[in-house]
Amino acid sequence: MLEQTAKPMKEYTRAFIFCQVEPMREKDVMEELLKMEEVVEAHMITGEYDIMAVVQVKRIFLQADYDNVFNSAIAKVEGAKYVLDTNTVVGMASKTKFPESL
Repeated sequence: MLEQTAKPMKEYTRAFIFCQVEPMREKDVMEELLKMEEVVEAHMITGEYDIMAVVQVKRIFLQADYDNVFNSAIAKVEGAKYVLDTNTVVGMASKTKFPESL
């Protein structure tokens, strides 16, 4: 008899949305992002972008992860006041020391 080795599908998709914002508005944008259900972290960063938002959305069966993230999170972040541009990276696999975050 074959043992069942399939593991349950990961319940959430995590993505990283890099945001360019209007000068001197980083704190305002971070506060606005953290009001969104999908945003679990917001970081002011150096480089081309000003803020990195970590979003986590529940996976939807038979829907591509990127489409799911776009439909539920990216559009909201892009629409936030003072956000000028975004670039999104969807995580393909994740590991963490904090099991409650996955």
